[in-house]
Amino acid sequence: MVELRVKDLFVLSGVLGIMVGTMTFFLHIFATGMNVDNLSASLRTGAMAGSTAIVVILSYTSVRYVERNRRLSDEVISVDPVARLQMSLMPIEDSASNLPWWNERPWTTTSHVRVDRGTLTVDLHDLDVTLAQNVVERIIESREWVGRIRIVTGRGLNSKGAPKIRPVVIERLRQVESQLDWEILLKKGSLTLRPIGKAPTPVRWLLRFIFLGTPITVAFAFAFRDLAGEGAHTQGIYVGIALGVVLSGMLASYRDRN
Repeated sequence: MVELRVKDLFVLSGVLGIMVGTMTFFLHIFATGMNVDNLSASLRTGAMAGSTAIVVILSYTSVRYVERNRRLSDEVISVDPVARLQMSLMPIEDSASNLPWWNERPWTTTSHVRVDRGTLTVDLHDLDVTLAQNVVERIIESREWVGRIRIVTGRGLNSKGAPKIRPVVIERLRQVESQLDWEILLKKGSLTLRPIGKAPTPVRWLLRFIFLGTPITVAFAFAFRDLAGEGAHTQGIYVGIALGVVLSGMLASYRDRN
């Protein structure tokens, strides 16, 4: 993971602001019929759009940067997720040793719990339906730390009749995906549980709104005041404030992924 620095926040905001300002400058030129007499107005409009974009982006990324660093500083160094999940599933391995096909196709935590292409993966092949359900229940119980996880269910090609494990697993996870803030991504023979993050509490939302809303609303008010032109400054300020408040509320609602 690349470590983000405070300097990077300013550089990123500046680059994106310049891009927005440049595009706005040219759009204004085209909108006014390529009139060189309006070049100063186009420059002013582009500068206002770019400056507003910088304020919005810098405010948003700064809040996320502070919250992320605070969360990381509060985290306790824990056992590797693979090792932790393997330990949690050891009772399943013990029970699986009683399956009639154990000698030919043993299910062990070492062989069936691993990191595959960067994602924690649990393979349910070589388990019966009951033990597969038990694995899923332990994954659900581990939601606080397990994060993104892939579960290999198979497609039931070797089952007598309809697939058994896959539909049971999907049905159980559907029951808890909203409660546990998971998104289920279905693929042939597997599914991935992707954290969508927890919605902010009212207090956290309010704090974000205050820190984001102040600079963003002020920037929008000044920008729309000038864009409104002579004789409509007051209306432009009101429009800018309204849009700033709405945008700040939306940005303050982002979810913390974990």
